[in-house]
Amino acid sequence: MPVHESAAAPAVRGGHRTADAADPEVLRRQVVLDRLADAVTEVPEHQRATIPGYAGHAVDPRQGRLTLYWHGVVPDRVTDLLTRTPPGITTTVRQAPYTLGQLRAARDRLVAAAVRGEAGAVWSSTGPAADGTGLVVGYAPDPVRRDGARAREEVAVRAAELAGVPVEATPAAALTATATRHSDASPWSAGAELTSPTNAFCTSGFGAWRGKVAVLLTAAHCGTSGTYKTGTGAVIGPVATSDAGLDVTVINISGTPSGRFYDGALNNSSGSRRTFGAGRNNVGDLVCTSGAMSGSHCALKITRTDFSASIDGVWHSDLDNAVRTDDSTVTVAQGDSGGPVFASVTGGDDMQARGIMAAGGGNKVVCGETPGPTTCYDTVAFTPIGPIIDKFTLSIA
Repeated sequence: MPVHESAAAPAVRGGHRTADAADPEVLRRQVVLDRLADAVTEVPEHQRATIPGYAGHAVDPRQGRLTLYWHGVVPDRVTDLLTRTPPGITTTVRQAPYTLGQLRAARDRLVAAAVRGEAGAVWSSTGPAADGTGLVVGYAPDPVRRDGARAREEVAVRAAELAGVPVEATPAAALTATATRHSDASPWSAGAELTSPTNAFCTSGFGAWRGKVAVLLTAAHCGTSGTYKTGTGAVIGPVATSDAGLDVTVINISGTPSGRFYDGALNNSSGSRRTFGAGRNNVGDLVCTSGAMSGSHCALKITRTDFSASIDGVWHSDLDNAVRTDDSTVTVAQGDSGGPVFASVTGGDDMQARGIMAAGGGNKVVCGETPGPTTCYDTVAFTPIGPIIDKFTLSIA
């Protein structure tokens, strides 16, 4: 039975299988929770703001719990779903002061103020709190000021004035684009090193089909025109299209997508796994990443969805955030941009596409083994796969 409560305000070249991989039973519970969340919301995360009354939700696969936040009367359809949960799964419904639609509109007002350069609009990221109580903004603290608590309050007050909803301000470094699996070939896989048209190093995302045309995804900040190549200079193909807001570039490839992504140790030439379709992201989900610079990392917990952030001076909307759950691994490194984010669909090695890596943030951490000098972070920002599929009319390979 759901409990109703009131919410309080506010072929591998790169990567190593880390000790942070979640227990298979936890991953199996996550599959059940994600299916339940999908049944409740019925739409991908970038469309959830259209659900009347919906404020947010979070899953806890370790405890087998779904917490749903709602503004107003919960529809009978949703209540009925939550009273028929599978064994071992519990649900809680809490009242929220705002809907996700209201908070996204407030988020967009803060983004617009930052773009215009309004006085006091110093935030570099903003997005809804998962419990529907307001917004959270991130800002770079002034190194000269010593009154950190007062500065934090000033940012929160100014943001709340512009947003029209409560705001929690958090000092945080601005996100940095993480713009290698060295020499891939057709059939092309995700997580391999790309050489961009401007000779930058990035990572390949999921292979897909646009109708009958085979394509490969990467980050738009890696390059939006010209020809992409492998780390050893073999031609992959020309840019077909891109979207700066989503930070995604689509590459027409010579050959076909493999439907796989690179996994395993940096010196492992045979570790790859299969991708099975695309899925939706939920706060609390455990996901994995695979980047050509820092390799494969799992048990990364999604902490935010629907947030906007300035990445190297360009604002991006509807990003998701994931952080490492212990100190045994990094989350992302410069050089991983464009690489895949994925989640288990069986509690085992079958993986589902969840997004494309855009940036690193949070705290800088020790990298460990990498192909070259880089900077590593404990937080990754990524574009969820849903709006990418919708924008470019894709079928994930």
